[in-house]
Amino acid sequence: MVHVITPPPTDVSRNDIIWLAGPRLIGILFNWSLLGVLTTQVYIYYLNFPKDLKWHKVLVYIVYLLDWAQTCSASYDAFHWFVYGWGSIDALYDLYSTFLNVPILSSVIAAIVQAFFAWRIWRLTQSRIISILIVLLALLQLGGGIAVGIFVWRDSSEVARSDGLVSAVGVRLAGSALADTVIAISMTYFLLRSKSQVMGHMNNVVTRLIRLTIETGTMTAIAAIVDLVFFLKATNGLHQVSGVILCKLYSNSLLVLFNNRMIVTSSKKDQTHFLSNSSGTNTSNGESSRELETFKAAVPRVSTLDLDGGISVSTKGEWRSRSQIEAIPLDDFTRH
Repeated sequence: MVHVITPPPTDVSRNDIIWLAGPRLIGILFNWSLLGVLTTQVYIYYLNFPKDLKWHKVLVYIVYLLDWAQTCSASYDAFHWFVYGWGSIDALYDLYSTFLNVPILSSVIAAIVQAFFAWRIWRLTQSRIISILIVLLALLQLGGGIAVGIFVWRDSSEVARSDGLVSAVGVRLAGSALADTVIAISMTYFLLRSKSQVMGHMNNVVTRLIRLTIETGTMTAIAAIVDLVFFLKATNGLHQVSGVILCKLYSNSLLVLFNNRMIVTSSKKDQTHFLSNSSGTNTSNGESSRELETFKAAVPRVSTLDLDGGISVSTKGEWRSRSQIEAIPLDDFTRH
């Protein structure tokens, strides 16, 4: 395997430089911003869910570390483009470690998140067909991402567009978008069926979950499609804006899923609690409280789940201070 760099065009114009350097700079800025959002979410998870299952914690922290590695690799490229190689056309057209941070690390993070959602759908619906389909699509896009990384490493130039590279990019991004679409449709369908089985406050909870599922699934799918379209149709660096931040969208959607189990309310004593009790009333030790708000969406503690979509809800109604807060295990949402 030979590592070469195709020389840049000899007639590079000012507009070519702008449309190549500009999207890269914007992508790096968004990447660091989303890493900051992810860091905040990981900190919230660390504080509020110390009793989560160990493998849930390992999953969260592995994804977080991979995101840091991806951002550091992308920043290494940015330093070569805008600092060490400032004013050099050759440096601007070189992709340096892009073979690692865009296709490989992004695909690994996406595959982890998609596989987790596949597990969650299996626990919710017991549908092995849908879960296996999502896992296969996740592995397909992962394989495409590794192939893209190999092609980019072999010829780390912005102008390289071999047939193999184009096909691998198509497999990676189309497979990722399709997996996200299947996840969003499956989760929405299940939650809509469950919505008819609950009333009152829990109906609002399920509605919020449906909205959250559609938003996160649509966001990652659109980002993958936009990246693919820009790569195939545009002759500039626009595809790198969505390409370098795609993994951060997956990571943040995963942390939103973990953290939305928490319901936060603002009261006179700044207390935190979870859901109302089975009678539908809230207790606050004599203190009046304002209307409950959710952190994105509240996930109920579900004790049973029938195959026909019926659910029975068991909730905790006691109020607790921040120091006494207990996590609602994510597994409780999927436990029979």
